[in-house]
Amino acid sequence: MFKISKAGRAVVIYGCFTETGEPSEARATAAEVETCPLCMEPWKEKQRLICTHAFCAACLERSVARLGLQCPVCLKALRVVGDQPEGQMTEKHLKDCFGKECFCITYNIPSGIQTEAHPNPGKPFTGIQTEAWIPDKEVTLSNYGSSCLDGQEVLKLLERAFEQKLVFTVAATDGAADRVVFTDIPHAGNLYECRENGFLKKVRAALRVKFIK
Repeated sequence: MFKISKAGRAVVIYGCFTETGEPSEARATAAEVETCPLCMEPWKEKQRLICTHAFCAACLERSVARLGLQCPVCLKALRVVGDQPEGQMTEKHLKDCFGKECFCITYNIPSGIQTEAHPNPGKPFTGIQTEAWIPDKEVTLSNYGSSCLDGQEVLKLLERAFEQKLVFTVAATDGAADRVVFTDIPHAGNLYECRENGFLKKVRAALRVKFIK
């Protein structure tokens, strides 16, 4: 039997049972765990939403272009979440040795035990305490003129990313405890890196892929 969802797609409703006596609905749920519900292929760059549905990054991007910022399955507000362990993010507004304003971010993720979302559930992981830097302003020159990005705006986007557990993840290591590492959102480990041309632009682009903009 078929039912038309609010998103305009036909959804199959299973009512039969398997040979083991389990509803085929449970079997369908197990299959969904391994595949993207939009393309029905194994996940590529898996994006998990706060509503628990997950999709390929490209599939989700195409869905947002059609439906807007809502989950294509349940139509709830779209919010990507990661597997970052619990921790703290604090910021300070400072001036560097050249008198230029900047932001110093301190991250503190304590060591703990991995969850089902991590490489080795139930095993310990080593946390991280580190600093990152963001310029107050960034002027980018191009053939089309110049543009200015506000570091404080990017900092607020990073705060949202941290709240949605997207800044860090747990990575498996060989012969040592798994450890907390940065995800693919660029971070500058010192003042020189954060002053590189186009740094804030790269950070915003990485956040945009995670629908933080």
